[in-house]
Amino acid sequence: MKNTLIVNYTPRIGSNTKILVDHFTALNKDKTKITVLDLAKTAPDLLLEENLNLYVKRNFGGVDLSEDEQKRMYHNDKIVQQILDADFIVLASPLYNFSIPATVKAWFDTVISAGKTFTQTATGPKGLCENKQAVLLMTSGGDFNSEPLKNVNFGSPLVATCFGFMGILSESITAFGLQQYQDKATEILEKAKQEVEVLSNKWY
Repeated sequence: MKNTLIVNYTPRIGSNTKILVDHFTALNKDKTKITVLDLAKTAPDLLLEENLNLYVKRNFGGVDLSEDEQKRMYHNDKIVQQILDADFIVLASPLYNFSIPATVKAWFDTVISAGKTFTQTATGPKGLCENKQAVLLMTSGGDFNSEPLKNVNFGSPLVATCFGFMGILSESITAFGLQQYQDKATEILEKAKQEVEVLSNKWY
């Protein structure tokens, strides 16, 4: 059975993003082994002074860490291992202020890990996760699929770039305009649910 990692940031009560990720889970819970990382409850450690320098020393400098230093890195290393163990990755996130929430960016800052998910070559960086596939499930109150907001949707392109940097083929399923078109919100969500079903049938 294939392994699926669901990474979700859906802390808002009544979250529309949660509706989509719950739909994915209900469809596929018997088809794949699912691991869930709820970023609202278990966020990565930010790359602040101590752990950033430990990461650079180990991953770029090739220096072995002490036992205490390894313990300091354990939480983020476990998060990296989750993506290494996965065949499929589902990232569920709203679009906040034109991009992904800071906690989701912190997850990417953790899993884009030198020597683990990418490596440096003579011709530049190369992703090490080419056997994996990912999908972004994203919702927003505004219609970021149409101008003028389409031009300032930095969220889904950033996600695609981050996955691609690791060698992961990704696609996105969006439900945008849920507040802008309140009379069509149910229709927009249902369309996204149908796309989730199509993706599920393709993956499993």
